[in-house]
Amino acid sequence: MKVHYNKRAYNAMRKTARWVERENTDGAGERWYGNLRKEIDHLAAIKVQHAICRDPSLARYKYRCFTHKDKWVVAYKIEHSQFVVYRFIYGPWLDY
Repeated sequence: MKVHYNKRAYNAMRKTARWVERENTDGAGERWYGNLRKEIDHLAAIKVQHAICRDPSLARYKYRCFTHKDKWVVAYKIEHSQFVVYRFIYGPWLDY
């Protein structure tokens, strides 16, 4: 299944990768970003369907959520045979 990134989610992922790069050794941000993309690609390939997000601000759009590295929440939908990533959010900021 093809993966598509909403501009808002893509920008949040890249911004986080830059932060990881600043806080760690050279190349850490790109490795982190690559691992995130691999995880998303894998989930899209096996056509996984997680539960609707528990956070009300995401649930109202019927986004499905999973966590990356137990901190980051990826909100997505499967639409027209595409895995569309809509949001990438730091988990503790959400209202669970």
